[in-house]
Amino acid sequence: MIKDIREKNENVKPNSREIKVLKNNFPACFDKDGNFDIDKFKSTISASVDITEENYGLNFLGKNYAKLISALDTETVIEPDKKHNKLTGNKDSQNLYITGDNLDVLKHLTKSYAGSIDVIYIDPPYNTGNDGFVYNDRFKYTADELVEKLNISEDRANKILDFTSKGSASHSAWLSFMYPRLYIARDLLSDNGVIFISIDDNEQAQLKLLCDDVFGEENFISDMIWFSNVGGRSDAKYIATTKEYILMYAKNIACTAPLKNKRIYDKDVIMSYSEKDEISKYKKGLTLQKGGMSHN
Repeated sequence: MIKDIREKNENVKPNSREIKVLKNNFPACFDKDGNFDIDKFKSTISASVDITEENYGLNFLGKNYAKLISALDTETVIEPDKKHNKLTGNKDSQNLYITGDNLDVLKHLTKSYAGSIDVIYIDPPYNTGNDGFVYNDRFKYTADELVEKLNISEDRANKILDFTSKGSASHSAWLSFMYPRLYIARDLLSDNGVIFISIDDNEQAQLKLLCDDVFGEENFISDMIWFSNVGGRSDAKYIATTKEYILMYAKNIACTAPLKNKRIYDKDVIMSYSEKDEISKYKKGLTLQKGGMSHN
């Protein structure tokens, strides 16, 4: 089985998944030699879709490499922890807990749960410089192999290998780490599914563009702010940092039920809003540790 997967992976290209989708849904757009006729494709969809020539999008060193990694099948196997599963509190559990490389885990999950997960929440490395994040993967390609597979120059191939094999915390390295994981997470979502992703200022801007690329800009729902430290972090250099972000995207916004008029109330939260003015009740906050401002 693993041998078959490895042989299949030898022929994988960065766009293998997309080509498979096109062949399954638009077979008439391919000629007898397997070449894709873009003009025929445009004429097929033009009646219901406006075709834009804006050519705007996210590009970074390693993007095609990240696509290649996302298209590869996992060469690992899952072994059950029989001793753990036999424990009284676990033997009747309906939960699934997997430890290992999260990229491999996601690929394993797609084999059984593709298109069936309603909610995903992930808390990735923030790439703060202090969280220990460096991108260092186990895929051992040579520069020549990347030149052939990705259709790039040898210089670009060596730059990709430099941050994938030696470890890097650059924006490109972080994006290359995140891309395949988000791409496969999208495959897991049901048609009305949503994903929540925590992040802070270090990569928030990059993550928003990446999610637009993976999930589609039209499926963006919200960039929520949550106050992770109302008093402000004492290590802030200029202004005390009080917040982080949670990005929310839909798999298919047309199938996602609106969230308006739906509120989640917590008794303790309600009780904390003890102050009142002519408009409404409010919560009196703490004084920020830096910047000389108060938060109400």
